[in-house]
Amino acid sequence: MRIRKAAVFCASVFMASFLFSCVGGVKEVDPTAYDITPLDRKVEEIPEACKTAYEMAIPRVAVVDFTNNTTFDAAKVLQSQETGQYKEATVGAAGVGVAPGAVGIVYGEATAGDYQKQLEMVTRDVNARLGESVAEGVTAQLVEMGGAKVYTRRDLQKVMQEQQFQQSGLTDVNTLVQLGKLAGVKYIITGSVNNVNLKWISAEYAKKGLSQHLGLVGAIAAAAIETQEGWNLSTDLTIKIIDVETGEVVLAKNISGREVLGKTPQLTFDAIIGGIKKAAMNAIAEAKEDLSKYFKVRGYIIQTRTAPDKKSRYALINVGSKAGVQPGQEFYVYTFQVVVDPFKKTEECDMVKLPVTLEVTNQIQENKAWTVVKGDEKQIMRVRVGQLVERKPMKEGLF
Repeated sequence: MRIRKAAVFCASVFMASFLFSCVGGVKEVDPTAYDITPLDRKVEEIPEACKTAYEMAIPRVAVVDFTNNTTFDAAKVLQSQETGQYKEATVGAAGVGVAPGAVGIVYGEATAGDYQKQLEMVTRDVNARLGESVAEGVTAQLVEMGGAKVYTRRDLQKVMQEQQFQQSGLTDVNTLVQLGKLAGVKYIITGSVNNVNLKWISAEYAKKGLSQHLGLVGAIAAAAIETQEGWNLSTDLTIKIIDVETGEVVLAKNISGREVLGKTPQLTFDAIIGGIKKAAMNAIAEAKEDLSKYFKVRGYIIQTRTAPDKKSRYALINVGSKAGVQPGQEFYVYTFQVVVDPFKKTEECDMVKLPVTLEVTNQIQENKAWTVVKGDEKQIMRVRVGQLVERKPMKEGLF
């Protein structure tokens, strides 16, 4: 019973006409319940050397089809096809032969017709298009995350046609860099589909052991294992990010995803290909944190509100749903100082991350979002209008 209460517990507190509650894990706030205090009117002074940090140019990114290194590509599929025809039958004294779905009247007790059937073996061409499918999955992930302007596949193909690029040459880094420069993008994202593993998992033995040795907890775990029983398919991918300006591969990550195809005795080629694509999409989610490090969402604070007891503060940032901001995401906050190189005698900007985070509430607009300032009571007082904010790297499966 305690576990259940902990899972559904959600605190609601009403303080000084300020509503702050938790519904489904998303914080609901009414920022206008607090007046703007003298502390909220303070604006961060940005040193001249640090103003370039506010140049929030969103990088342009092109996603190129992944290389398919598996044996699942173009294939001929042999399948059976049932054909047949209905024959008229006399029913009682009078009758009309009908096929299923046809309009007719039947008299008597016998069937209206009988069905003569035969099986034909036919072949059809199938192209898995795994490389294209994975690239589209990466594109969808980037668009959902925000922080990058994604070059569409159509735009990239247009550049390729205009420059007479050969699709077969897009596995070479130098060729991709050249294409990226012509397309005017900062990064090229590509990779490969490396391996597909298909195996049957039987949960019976594991379920018995868990139930016997771990009691109730084991029974819960056994129920979870049961959902994984049957054909399990895993897909291994490599994802790469290439910096077009330098030609450097700035990220090369091996990722893997899994999909349960069920307990059907025989799998069709179409079912396997569908499973590979779903497993690949699950793998791409694993790369979310790494991708978000390169495609950051940045903005700055445009307003703050402070509770009368100074124990709570709220900040309005100038990025919202258009940039992929969602409830529950967290932002770092930066202040600045100028440091002088003792040897070069030059001024340099030093970005200092404050020991606080901004958690996005349910108050999100297209270009704005209200956040809760999280940290100890002294540190949250350091948050001011004009300070730079940057979304924290995103975890798999979270926002």
